[in-house]
Amino acid sequence: MTEMVIHGVRQTPPIDWRDVPLAYKNKLSAVCRSAKECADLVNWYGDASFCPLLPVLIMVSGTQPTLIPGMGYATAAELRDCAVYAWFNQSDKIAKRGSVWDFNALREKNGLMRREDADAAIREALYARIRKHQANPVTDPFRQPQYIRPTNRTLVAVDGMKEKVT
Repeated sequence: MTEMVIHGVRQTPPIDWRDVPLAYKNKLSAVCRSAKECADLVNWYGDASFCPLLPVLIMVSGTQPTLIPGMGYATAAELRDCAVYAWFNQSDKIAKRGSVWDFNALREKNGLMRREDADAAIREALYARIRKHQANPVTDPFRQPQYIRPTNRTLVAVDGMKEKVT
């Protein structure tokens, strides 16, 4: 990231668009692919007080790209600090866990079962449902679909083609 001066006007260097998702092309003020590029973000803009309108894209290998919006209010120095933090935060998470998200901690926090136990629990629930239906095929019929009608009457399918108005 070096400064370019063309006809006495300072311009940012052209952005390398390779590997940038198509939705972001020509809609970014900078793309950071390394920690050094994140740290040199002020040099990219040329002035620490410059406020870019377009966001900065952080591309850490192994993760989804991260956008840091400036929206014309955040200075280049603030964007640099955010970019450096995002880069090292995501890099540390990938080095420790292999992913940015810790799904096991999120499952535990929300009271869901562990991933290893889900397969056995689903199989047992399905087998229990099958056993219940086989023991009581008449009193435990299959589920009947309900169709909501525009007239606010609910028609319930009974015995295939007949419908009962409720």
